[in-house]
Amino acid sequence: MTKVKVITDPEVIKLMLEDTRRKILSLLRNREMTISQLSEILGKTPQTIYHHIEKLKEAGLVEVKRTEMKGNLVEKYYGRTADAFYINLYLGDEELRYFARSRLKTKLDIFRALGYEFDETELLNVMDELLKKEHQYKTEISKEMEEKEEELKDFSNEDIIHAIEWLAMAKIGRDEESMELLKKLGELLKK
Repeated sequence: MTKVKVITDPEVIKLMLEDTRRKILSLLRNREMTISQLSEILGKTPQTIYHHIEKLKEAGLVEVKRTEMKGNLVEKYYGRTADAFYINLYLGDEELRYFARSRLKTKLDIFRALGYEFDETELLNVMDELLKKEHQYKTEISKEMEEKEEELKDFSNEDIIHAIEWLAMAKIGRDEESMELLKKLGELLKK
């Protein structure tokens, strides 16, 4: 199985963001599972799970890993096609941009609940620009990791994900525009 897979197709990203599919991908992160097992855990009918699995298979995100005979039936065990998927919400698709921005608005609600005061539009714009840069760097790093799959085979998924985070921070630290945005973020988010 691939360690890191960069997803750049906006339609596949939207498919992954649907709640049930996101949960299926999460459950399949640690082990292979059947439609019956997924159905039981998620409280959905097997038909519903099958529909979502088929969509994920078509998108190249899951595959049949093995089959077992259970009486006269063949049980298919599904798994992810990569340990870690990296998506970039800043690929130019307006629907994904809207989704990314709406997720940022939730953070503003948390900041307010903690007693921070700020200009919402200005803060949202700074956070949006910073996130766009972060996604750009993480996409570049993830693609590099895809190309160096063999060299990474002995590292855990968690370590690889953390390495992507640290390498992205290093790139942000070398980018003047990013540093100015971070400084502005610090000025805007004060109690």
